[in-house]
Amino acid sequence: MTDGNSWADWWRGFLGLSPDATHRALEILSKHYVAESQHIERYKEHARKMQYPQFRDRLLAVAADEAEHAKWLAEQIKLLGGRVPGVPPLPAEEKNSWQYLLDDLNEEQQCAAELMVEAQSIREELPGVAAVLDRINEDGKRHRGAIRDMLMKSDPQSLSHWLA
Repeated sequence: MTDGNSWADWWRGFLGLSPDATHRALEILSKHYVAESQHIERYKEHARKMQYPQFRDRLLAVAADEAEHAKWLAEQIKLLGGRVPGVPPLPAEEKNSWQYLLDDLNEEQQCAAELMVEAQSIREELPGVAAVLDRINEDGKRHRGAIRDMLMKSDPQSLSHWLA
């Protein structure tokens, strides 16, 4: 085994993983690693701009969970012989607290839909990877609930109209 990928290829073959499944899993994991890493920065930035201290604390707790998710995804990428991708910075935006929370909720909802489909697409060949995506999705349910709660407390009229 002469190059660095040989060991990874050998392990994938030993575990009975097809190159296509591994490649697809690495694409999924890398995409979500970037998204989770960007979520961390987004939640920290939004927390700094919240007018209510309890909202700041809740968003920072969500950011901490997202950091765990990024760690899990990086571990899976490395286990499959991939490289952890770089994370492009997010553009700065100036909005009010309610708009930040609404953006956060929309982002969480979009990621949840993608996670469910992608976990299912690799579950048969890579159940361990699918399980990590499922755990992230479960945490996402809590995050969406917390963000909805903050939205309702900050402006109950606006959210009830938006959800209708």
